[in-house]
Amino acid sequence: MTTATNAATNDHPATDVDRYEHQRRAFRLHFNVFIGSMIIIFLVNLATNAAAGITGEWWAWWSALALVGWALGLTVHGLVLRMARPQSVELA
Repeated sequence: MTTATNAATNDHPATDVDRYEHQRRAFRLHFNVFIGSMIIIFLVNLATNAAAGITGEWWAWWSALALVGWALGLTVHGLVLRMARPQSVELA
């Protein structure tokens, strides 16, 4: 790193609250991408099942696996965010 870069990063050191707010925005983005993607994945699964005539078969709903797997990852992300919350931040 150059001295100009060091000076720029040291001018405004990130506080715990700043880091937490950044992580919170990242979680919100992760959640919104999850919701949008799950809608698309479900609609693709529905369309392919309807085209094949197998909408009544439980094994044809592979979108449930994506939902469970991604929801587990999102839950872990949320728990990490919750545990990293500084004491000075109130839950909204």
